Amino acid sequence: MDESLAIIRDGLGIEENRDHSADPDQNKLSTMIGPQAAPVQTEINVLPTESMARALFYAPDMDGQADPGEVVWIWAPSDGPGSPPRERAMVVVGRTRNTILGLLISSNPEHRGDDDWIDIGAGGWDTRGRQSWVRLDRILEVSELGIRRQGVVIPRGRFERIANRLRNEFSWA
Repeated sequence: MDESLAIIRDGLGIEENRDHSADPDQNKLSTMIGPQAAPVQTEINVLPTESMARALFYAPDMDGQADPGEVVWIWAPSDGPGSPPRERAMVVVGRTRNTILGLLISSNPEHRGDDDWIDIGAGGWDTRGRQSWVRLDRILEVSELGIRRQGVVIPRGRFERIANRLRNEFSWA
Protein backbone atom coordinates (compact mmCIF):
# COMPACT_ATOMS: atom_id res chain seq x y z
CA MET A 1 0.00 0.00 0.00
CA ASP A 2 2.85 2.40 0.82
CA GLU A 3 4.28 1.81 -2.64
CA SER A 4 0.94 2.66 -4.27
CA LEU A 5 0.64 5.84 -2.23
CA ALA A 6 4.18 6.80 -3.23
CA ILE A 7 3.25 6.39 -6.92
CA ILE A 8 0.17 8.57 -6.45
CA ARG A 9 2.15 11.25 -4.58
CA ASP A 10 4.79 11.18 -7.31
CA GLY A 11 2.14 11.57 -10.01
CA LEU A 12 0.65 14.56 -8.21
CA GLY A 13 4.06 16.12 -7.60
CA ILE A 14 3.74 15.80 -3.82
CA GLU A 15 6.81 14.88 -1.83
CA GLU A 16 6.63 13.33 1.62
CA ASN A 17 8.74 14.64 4.52
CA ARG A 18 10.83 16.97 2.39
CA ASP A 19 13.25 19.20 4.30
CA HIS A 20 13.38 22.82 3.10
CA SER A 21 15.70 24.08 5.82
CA ALA A 22 18.61 24.33 3.39
CA ASP A 23 16.54 26.08 0.70
CA PRO A 24 18.24 29.38 -0.13
CA ASP A 25 15.02 30.82 -1.55
CA GLN A 26 13.69 32.91 1.36
CA ASN A 27 10.31 33.35 -0.36
CA LYS A 28 9.40 29.69 0.12
CA LEU A 29 8.04 28.36 3.38
CA SER A 30 7.46 24.76 4.27
CA THR A 31 3.95 23.75 5.23
CA MET A 32 2.18 20.51 6.12
CA ILE A 33 -1.10 19.24 4.73
CA GLY A 34 -3.53 17.72 7.17
CA PRO A 35 -3.39 17.43 10.93
CA GLN A 36 -2.99 13.66 11.01
CA ALA A 37 -0.39 10.95 10.39
CA ALA A 38 2.39 11.03 7.78
CA PRO A 39 2.43 14.76 6.97
CA VAL A 40 2.81 15.68 3.34
CA GLN A 41 4.75 18.85 2.74
CA THR A 42 4.24 21.52 0.14
CA GLU A 43 5.61 25.02 -0.33
CA ILE A 44 4.10 28.42 0.25
CA ASN A 45 5.57 31.13 -1.93
CA VAL A 46 5.45 34.50 -0.20
CA LEU A 47 5.58 37.32 -2.73
CA PRO A 48 5.06 41.09 -2.83
CA THR A 49 1.37 41.61 -3.55
CA GLU A 50 1.97 43.88 -6.54
CA SER A 51 4.01 41.12 -8.25
CA MET A 52 0.84 39.01 -8.61
CA ALA A 53 -1.54 41.83 -9.63
CA ARG A 54 -4.50 40.66 -11.70
CA ALA A 55 -8.23 41.16 -12.12
CA LEU A 56 -9.99 40.68 -8.81
CA PHE A 57 -13.58 39.59 -8.34
CA TYR A 58 -15.76 38.10 -5.61
CA ALA A 59 -16.84 34.61 -6.66
CA PRO A 60 -17.15 32.15 -3.77
CA ASP A 61 -18.63 28.88 -4.95
CA MET A 62 -18.64 25.75 -2.83
CA ASP A 63 -17.71 23.59 -5.80
CA GLY A 64 -14.49 21.59 -5.92
CA GLN A 65 -12.10 24.57 -6.11
CA ALA A 66 -11.26 27.42 -3.78
CA ASP A 67 -12.45 30.71 -5.27
CA PRO A 68 -11.96 34.41 -4.46
CA GLY A 69 -13.92 35.30 -1.35
CA GLU A 70 -13.52 31.91 0.32
CA VAL A 71 -11.41 31.38 3.41
CA VAL A 72 -9.10 28.35 3.41
CA TRP A 73 -6.56 26.99 5.89
CA ILE A 74 -2.88 26.19 5.37
CA TRP A 75 -0.18 24.75 7.62
CA ALA A 76 2.34 27.55 8.11
CA PRO A 77 5.60 27.78 10.05
CA SER A 78 5.26 28.94 13.66
CA ASP A 79 7.11 31.67 15.45
CA GLY A 80 10.51 30.13 15.94
CA PRO A 81 12.98 27.49 14.92
CA GLY A 82 11.91 24.10 16.16
CA SER A 83 8.32 25.25 16.69
CA PRO A 84 5.71 23.03 15.06
CA PRO A 85 3.73 24.42 12.13
CA ARG A 86 0.24 25.67 12.86
CA GLU A 87 -2.86 26.02 10.79
CA ARG A 88 -3.55 29.55 9.54
CA ALA A 89 -6.51 31.04 7.66
CA MET A 90 -6.17 32.98 4.43
CA VAL A 91 -8.71 34.67 2.20
CA VAL A 92 -8.50 33.59 -1.44
CA VAL A 93 -8.06 36.52 -3.85
CA GLY A 94 -7.09 34.69 -7.03
CA ARG A 95 -5.55 31.66 -8.61
CA THR A 96 -3.14 30.53 -11.27
CA ARG A 97 -3.48 27.30 -13.20
CA ASN A 98 -2.27 25.13 -10.30
CA THR A 99 -2.11 27.41 -7.28
CA ILE A 100 -4.25 29.58 -5.06
CA LEU A 101 -3.38 33.17 -4.17
CA GLY A 102 -4.37 34.29 -0.71
CA LEU A 103 -3.87 36.88 1.99
CA LEU A 104 -3.07 35.84 5.55
CA ILE A 105 -5.71 36.39 8.24
CA SER A 106 -4.59 37.12 11.80
CA SER A 107 -6.42 37.80 15.05
CA ASN A 108 -3.35 39.45 16.63
CA PRO A 109 -4.45 42.91 17.88
CA GLU A 110 -0.93 44.27 17.21
CA HIS A 111 -2.04 44.65 13.56
CA ARG A 112 -4.56 47.34 14.53
CA GLY A 113 -3.38 50.57 12.95
CA ASP A 114 -0.71 48.88 10.78
CA ASP A 115 -0.98 50.16 7.19
CA ASP A 116 -0.08 46.73 5.77
CA TRP A 117 -3.13 45.14 7.43
CA ILE A 118 -6.87 45.78 7.03
CA ASP A 119 -9.54 45.14 9.67
CA ILE A 120 -12.10 42.53 8.58
CA GLY A 121 -13.91 42.06 11.88
CA ALA A 122 -14.91 38.67 13.26
CA GLY A 123 -16.09 35.70 11.24
CA GLY A 124 -16.12 31.95 10.76
CA TRP A 125 -12.37 31.91 10.15
CA ASP A 126 -11.79 32.36 13.90
CA THR A 127 -13.58 29.87 16.15
CA ARG A 128 -13.27 32.23 19.12
CA GLY A 129 -15.01 35.09 17.29
CA ARG A 130 -12.08 37.50 17.61
CA GLN A 131 -11.51 40.66 15.61
CA SER A 132 -9.25 39.84 12.63
CA TRP A 133 -7.00 41.56 10.12
CA VAL A 134 -5.77 40.64 6.62
CA ARG A 135 -2.18 41.31 5.52
CA LEU A 136 -2.16 43.20 2.22
CA ASP A 137 1.52 43.63 1.30
CA ARG A 138 2.37 39.91 0.96
CA ILE A 139 0.54 37.35 -1.16
CA LEU A 140 0.72 33.65 -0.40
CA GLU A 141 0.81 31.25 -3.33
CA VAL A 142 0.08 27.62 -2.43
CA SER A 143 -0.95 24.50 -4.28
CA GLU A 144 -4.64 23.71 -4.03
CA LEU A 145 -3.51 20.35 -2.62
CA GLY A 146 -1.96 22.26 0.29
CA ILE A 147 -5.17 23.78 1.65
CA ARG A 148 -8.09 22.75 3.81
CA ARG A 149 -11.53 24.06 2.92
CA GLN A 150 -14.24 24.41 5.53
CA GLY A 151 -17.05 26.25 3.73
CA VAL A 152 -16.27 29.68 5.18
CA VAL A 153 -16.84 32.75 3.02
CA ILE A 154 -15.80 36.30 3.80
CA PRO A 155 -18.83 38.64 3.46
CA ARG A 156 -18.92 40.51 0.13
CA GLY A 157 -18.62 43.97 1.69
CA ARG A 158 -15.48 43.02 3.60
CA PHE A 159 -14.01 41.37 0.50
CA GLU A 160 -14.69 44.54 -1.50
CA ARG A 161 -12.83 46.61 1.13
CA ILE A 162 -9.82 44.31 0.67
CA ALA A 163 -10.21 44.44 -3.13
CA ASN A 164 -10.35 48.25 -3.15
CA ARG A 165 -7.08 48.47 -1.22
CA LEU A 166 -5.45 45.94 -3.58
CA ARG A 167 -6.65 47.95 -6.60
CA ASN A 168 -5.64 51.34 -5.19
CA GLU A 169 -2.32 50.43 -3.60
CA PHE A 170 -1.03 47.30 -5.37
CA SER A 171 -2.10 47.72 -9.04
CA TRP A 172 -4.74 44.98 -9.06
CA ALA A 173 -7.61 45.48 -11.53
